Amino acid sequence: MSVEEARARCARLQHALAAGFAHALSERAKGEQESVSREALAARAAAEQALHDSEARFQAVFDGAVIGVGVADLNGQVLLVNDAVARMFGWPGDHLLGENVVDWAHPEDAPAAMDIYHELITGQREHFRMEKPYYRGDGSVLWTNLTVTLLRDALGKPQYQLALMEDITEQRRLRDRLRYEATHDELTGLPNRTLFFERLDAVIAGPAADSAASAETHGVDGDRCHPAGAGWEAAALAEAEAILGPPSPAATDPLAATDRAPGPDEHGSAADAWRPWRRGADGAALPAPGAAYGPGDFARPPGPPDEPATDREVDADRAPGAGRGADEATRFGMCYLDLDGFRAVNDSLGHIVGDHLLIAVAERLQGCLTSPSQIVARPVGDEFFVLTAGPAAQRDAIDLAERMLRALAEPVRIKDRDLLVRASIGVASGTRGETTRAALMRSVDIAMYRAKAAGGNRYEVADAASDARVIPRHSLSNGLPAALEKGEFFIEYQPLVRLEDGTVRGAEALVRWLHPVHGVLGPDQFITLAENTGLIVPLGRWVLAEAARQARACRDAGHDGEPLRVNVNLLPCQLRYPDLVSDTVAVLDEAGLDPAALCLEVTENDLIGADEEALRPLRQLADLGVDIALDDFGTGYSNLAYLRRLPVSTLKLDRSFTLGMQRAPADPVDVKIVEGIVSLAHTLDLAVTVEGVETGSQAEHLRMLGCDTAQGWYYARPGPPERLHELALTDVASG
Repeated sequence: MSVEEARARCARLQHALAAGFAHALSERAKGEQESVSREALAARAAAEQALHDSEARFQAVFDGAVIGVGVADLNGQVLLVNDAVARMFGWPGDHLLGENVVDWAHPEDAPAAMDIYHELITGQREHFRMEKPYYRGDGSVLWTNLTVTLLRDALGKPQYQLALMEDITEQRRLRDRLRYEATHDELTGLPNRTLFFERLDAVIAGPAADSAASAETHGVDGDRCHPAGAGWEAAALAEAEAILGPPSPAATDPLAATDRAPGPDEHGSAADAWRPWRRGADGAALPAPGAAYGPGDFARPPGPPDEPATDREVDADRAPGAGRGADEATRFGMCYLDLDGFRAVNDSLGHIVGDHLLIAVAERLQGCLTSPSQIVARPVGDEFFVLTAGPAAQRDAIDLAERMLRALAEPVRIKDRDLLVRASIGVASGTRGETTRAALMRSVDIAMYRAKAAGGNRYEVADAASDARVIPRHSLSNGLPAALEKGEFFIEYQPLVRLEDGTVRGAEALVRWLHPVHGVLGPDQFITLAENTGLIVPLGRWVLAEAARQARACRDAGHDGEPLRVNVNLLPCQLRYPDLVSDTVAVLDEAGLDPAALCLEVTENDLIGADEEALRPLRQLADLGVDIALDDFGTGYSNLAYLRRLPVSTLKLDRSFTLGMQRAPADPVDVKIVEGIVSLAHTLDLAVTVEGVETGSQAEHLRMLGCDTAQGWYYARPGPPERLHELALTDVASG
């Protein structure tokens, strides 16, 4: 073989080897590519199946959820709602798609609702929760517990908003009923003290308090984590994009949701025909979203559910001035009305008639209100509060007082009986930020009692000078219970001197109040308050017990001769107290005091005309040996023969009959009158005590006329119990 042939053969062998190697390499690469392709197809199929399963799971959860679930873009356009939302609104779900959540505004939305929503769609807030109302398809109101969460993409950019809605209409109705019962008077249906002071405090505090209270009422909360956990937002975003596709560029512009102008096709009459939040049950158009109404202008009625609320009830459940400009509500005025002589109606005609009268008065007072800025409340008993707000609040309050007096001037007919109604009204006003509730109540309280002191059936306007001259009645009333507990009351005694020999026969117990601010107060400054507040019975029992204890202590201290008798005053409400007899017996037993050493004084006006039922407790006490004295005798309009029926043993002659005897010569008319009364009393086996003896001449005349005992400054002023056995004066004893 030649060299050339060998070379050619070698080249062919190399070529064949290279070709075979290349072919094998190509086949190997082709096999690997086919394997990769098969694996890729399998992975894709698995991913598609997983996505399908995930979508199915999401759809099952979405469709089967008991609570409403909805998805909207950042413009507020509704993209997806489940069947629960459709059932809540009473419309098919596809009717709600494409609507804008901004159009679902409700007049009772929390004032800050739109601000919170704007923060969410601009990414400043991750979620919020609030109680939000909507209109249903039939025009009724749907209350929901709404939670809205912002959904972001993998880069953190806001994409969608997810809403979870729970129907709480029934819970809301129950809560409203409970609040109504807690804030309204059961008898008249008017706001009670609690609601009135809520409104008054809101007016005094201003808009900030209104907003805070409204936020609390609507349960606004933007700081809570979503109940489903932090992973819910990312999962929900992925599922939403899988179903809805990526959001459009316009949908990612959050400002478009609140600033855009709706087109005619969105708000036209054809669309309004089926939109549930646009029409009521009768088909009448409801206020358009975004109309110029404040939340206060459509306040939720506070009345019990299932009962139609009146306009007045609607206005009463919000602060006067709500929904108006700030300047308009910076001033406020108040009327405090108290019926004159209402207790006599209850006592003489019964509480049923009294209740009917209060209902009639409440209706007339409501009829005097002329503005949503005015409310009337019944805090307690026969008292009524009226509140108004506005730039002319003081003038409005005065006008209200005049209208109320005119409205009450006509008699109220109850059970074929015409009852005359009189009232005393105090009027006060203030400016937001310049007064407090306590100061306003003090002023209006003083003004009302000035009206009563002037004869009643009138109004008085508060002024600083009058306030400064009057001890605050309500502060004394508030301090009475604590004063009894703290031992601030004490007793002074004024001696009862036997005129025949000048010896001390006993003493009258006079209660005093050592007030920590106002010093020593006499009974004329707090006894009426004790009656009005219901404290008179425990206070009267304390006086009785303390007087009995001190009388026993005086006897144990070595007082010689006849035991001293202590006189204690009884008020009408104490006479009606069912345990008067048992309490008195218990006090005497506890003190170890003989019943004959106690005398109970009752005024003539309290006993004259009393029936046997009213006199029974006094008869029982008299049978036990307790003396009963008829105080202020001669000041009433009694028939002297009526004295035979009364279980009294002593007449206390009023000081007005002996003023003419203070100087010589004595007034002959006074002498004859006293002489006749003493003769009659002794004929009826009654002792005679004279009050207000101030001179020796007066005392001598009374002794010569046969009076038994006397008391007054001539003998001694009221003093402490330690002096009880030393009160006989030297000049009397020597005589």
